[in-house]
Amino acid sequence: MKGAKEEAAWLQGVKRKIAEELSQKEMDTISYWKGEMEKILTKRHESFGALQIEIQTFLQRMQNRLRF
Repeated sequence: MKGAKEEAAWLQGVKRKIAEELSQKEMDTISYWKGEMEKILTKRHESFGALQIEIQTFLQRMQNRLRF
């Protein structure tokens, strides 16, 4: 029985590590896109149309990343 307990403990450790890595990856991804959006918002655009184009470009970049 001790082997089964050790295996269960190992499995729990692997599950925890994977969950932590996924959580960190998600935080990194969100932080990256948040930073990109902040760059757009802090930039002084010549017109509302220029802002719209930049937002469309941003959305296209996000869409391209979803394709990978």
